[in-house]
Amino acid sequence: MAEHRLVSIIVPCHNGARFLAEALDSALAQTHPATEVIVVDDGSVDDTPAVLTRYAGRVRLLRQSRNRGPSAARNVGLRVARGEYVAFLDADDRFLPDKIARQAAVLDARPDVGLVYSGWRFIDEQGRMLPGEGRPRGEGDLLPALLLGNPIHPLAAVVRRALVDEVGGFDETLRGCEDWDLFLRLSRHGMRWASVEAALGEYRVHPAQSHGQTRMMLASAIRVLERFFADSDLPPALREMEGQAFQAAYLRGAADCYRAGLEADAARAFHAAARARPDFLGEPASLRGFCRGLMPTGVQHQDVVVTHWRAVTRTLRRAMRTLFQRPGLEPEIAARRGRARWAALRVAARLARKRLRSLMGPARAGPGDRGPRDLLASRPSP
Repeated sequence: MAEHRLVSIIVPCHNGARFLAEALDSALAQTHPATEVIVVDDGSVDDTPAVLTRYAGRVRLLRQSRNRGPSAARNVGLRVARGEYVAFLDADDRFLPDKIARQAAVLDARPDVGLVYSGWRFIDEQGRMLPGEGRPRGEGDLLPALLLGNPIHPLAAVVRRALVDEVGGFDETLRGCEDWDLFLRLSRHGMRWASVEAALGEYRVHPAQSHGQTRMMLASAIRVLERFFADSDLPPALREMEGQAFQAAYLRGAADCYRAGLEADAARAFHAAARARPDFLGEPASLRGFCRGLMPTGVQHQDVVVTHWRAVTRTLRRAMRTLFQRPGLEPEIAARRGRARWAALRVAARLARKRLRSLMGPARAGPGDRGPRDLLASRPSP
């Protein structure tokens, strides 16, 4: 039975004293009785040790004298974990009480499944609910979809520990996208996914990401993909996705950089996306995804984009203008100028129309006018 299988909750913490107690309280409040909570203090120099003294005897505590990053901290926890299943909880996030019980029950009932993920909610610094949710989107072999972006935050997953051990755990050389990298390697190893269609975790949204982190996340994402596609034994169907995968990563990076005010980095990333796969320039759906990425983490869904349609379409036009004015632009990109302009106009017109209808009120809006609350799995990381 699921309640008799030990589940290890691994909590890495570096200078996370402000929110750590909330995270640990949520882990200790699980309705699943067979859980152990492992906290890895990753070289904290704040009040983290003082907070942890309040949990003596209730959590397993490991300390590292210097900060080695979340991948190394999670691996330290994995090496001592006794659970058949493991869950990952960052020190600023929270679990809902029945999270482990519901996800462990799926793993028990479905031995072919290696990882179960749930939905999650967004909260602010004070723990108040924010609009929107991350929602499960598929089961089975998710590798093709996973190549286009990480669908979940680490707090959403409960995974069989043996599988994580088989692929070598987290890559300690990565300081960003380490969870995406692990999920890709697990899926390449043949792992199948399942989902619980409920929000069982709470992801805390912090103030705007620093410029250095934005650059680091983009560089990490590209490194993850480069290593994946360096595998000479990839099946042809996955090999054919290489251009699309790099285009999607660079386009997300471009949106993140524009959001952070890194104009030059954003322009370079947008250009790199076009080099990877020029066809996206003429695809309204891809450009709408870019527009959603311009919204802050937690509110990257259609109705918010519609509200800010003028700002996002100005940024889209600026990205296009900067690209096509680039000296020495590749001919295969330059040839798509007309299609790109037309696609951008279609995106702007659609958003403006939806905004007008929203201002007119629901009584005047037709069925289907409201856009889906289509969250991207962006990382603060990831």
